[in-house]
Amino acid sequence: MSLPKRVLFYGLLAALTLLAVEGMARLAYLAAFGEWYDRGGLGAADLAASPGGEPAEAATPLMILHPWYSDASHNLNLMSSPPPPQADTVTIGLLGGSVADENGEYLLRALSRYFSANNLPRRPVLLNLSNPGGKQPQQVNTAAQHIIMGGHFDIIINLDGYNETRHSNENEQRGIFPYFPLWTWSALVRNSTDVVETLVGRIALLRAEQDARQQAAVTHPLRHTAVYGIIHRYREQRTERRISQLNHDLAATQSAYSLEEHGPRPALRSEDELREQDARVWYRSSLLLGELAELAGAEYYHFLQPNQYIPGAKPLTDQELACCWQPDSWAGRAYPAVHPQLAQLGAKLRQGSIHFFDLTLIFKDNRETLYRDDCCHLTPRGKELLAAAMVERMGPGLRRAATAARPALALDEAARPQSEPLLVIDADFQVYRRGRHWLVYGKDACTAEDRAARFFLHIVPVDPADLPADRREYGFDNRDFQFGRSNGGGIKGRCVMERRLPSYAIAAIRTGQYVAGGDTLWSAEYRFEE
Repeated sequence: MSLPKRVLFYGLLAALTLLAVEGMARLAYLAAFGEWYDRGGLGAADLAASPGGEPAEAATPLMILHPWYSDASHNLNLMSSPPPPQADTVTIGLLGGSVADENGEYLLRALSRYFSANNLPRRPVLLNLSNPGGKQPQQVNTAAQHIIMGGHFDIIINLDGYNETRHSNENEQRGIFPYFPLWTWSALVRNSTDVVETLVGRIALLRAEQDARQQAAVTHPLRHTAVYGIIHRYREQRTERRISQLNHDLAATQSAYSLEEHGPRPALRSEDELREQDARVWYRSSLLLGELAELAGAEYYHFLQPNQYIPGAKPLTDQELACCWQPDSWAGRAYPAVHPQLAQLGAKLRQGSIHFFDLTLIFKDNRETLYRDDCCHLTPRGKELLAAAMVERMGPGLRRAATAARPALALDEAARPQSEPLLVIDADFQVYRRGRHWLVYGKDACTAEDRAARFFLHIVPVDPADLPADRREYGFDNRDFQFGRSNGGGIKGRCVMERRLPSYAIAAIRTGQYVAGGDTLWSAEYRFEE
């Protein structure tokens, strides 16, 4: 065989060998991580959680201690000045924990596709204000600070429901106030000691090395090969496990109780009582976010995130059973017990004025590998599906925000909702509409009869499908109420009462008062223009 032929033969043999190795590496990558190798993820690889749950980051010189966020260095949007509103954009704020944080780029892609497919005149801008480990009331605090500093939202999204029930329990077990940030808060504010400084320094060094490797991986000459991808990813996972162990060692160096480190001691008698309180804090926080959104001239959407431990939530694949299913863990035991409370309170939010959507069953018929750890974090495919589900449910609000006459400025006098009379005729009470979601009833020289007579409030939606199932045959939603039992009170003989309207589009309302026997004291009808 001539030399050129030998060179060609061995060259082809070497090429085929390399192709075979790369092919096997790609199959191995798929088997190990549940997804095909994509060099685009090298700079921020999805890392499997280490045994014992998600590592809670320790205090390092790179961290920014903040009483609302614990560590604000991960997401500098939390601390930076709000961007000014633009006439050609729709500003969408995203709140939540690590699931929300990881979903940000996927949500923006889904939003961009929706705006393009529907030829909407503005473009979406996503302001990611989520923070890994974040839980209520941190989302409320984040939105409030942003708005107070002059920030603008057209839409506020909250994707949560897992950390609220997990991290408060971890805090309580360590003697820390349940509604402080992550349980490492105590370690964050603790006076420095030699042991703490050593642990903190080791964590900081590992994080710095990890950042340098991830930056180098983006331009590495072998970045296109799955062989390199496997080596890179396993190395990153090993680093995460080492950091996780150091964090647990740091948390174990608990000091004596102090108010600064541990906060007030809640008077809780059992874990069940803590779970009930968690659900109530979560519910009230969502109501407050709705109020903040209204003041800022924005619409609010609340999504309960998927979780594999809810019965019937997903048929788990073999890969998910191996990496992501630990029914005897805290999450496996507690979250199925907490979820019914969240779902029930979520339905109450939805019946009021909150755009609430329970997404815990969106994967119930999906047999793809969508989870990547034993908490609730998703693979890229899972993130795509979650983002698509959120955008689908926000469709009407996105169209309204994209076609409004102008973007409202947060708390600007021109944008702040004002009370306008409903032109009620022959009414004993003056009835006003405040903002989008409130009716205000008021009367001077209010009598005992005025307070005793029951109010009726019948709401006719634009779309009859928005009615509760048991009201559809009547064509209206019955929201009757009584003074004193429904946010009502009196000052110097004047009666004032506020009633929250549902979130769906309303065609008309009929309201008034009647007494026993069915006699009507007064009644009026108001047709909505929007």
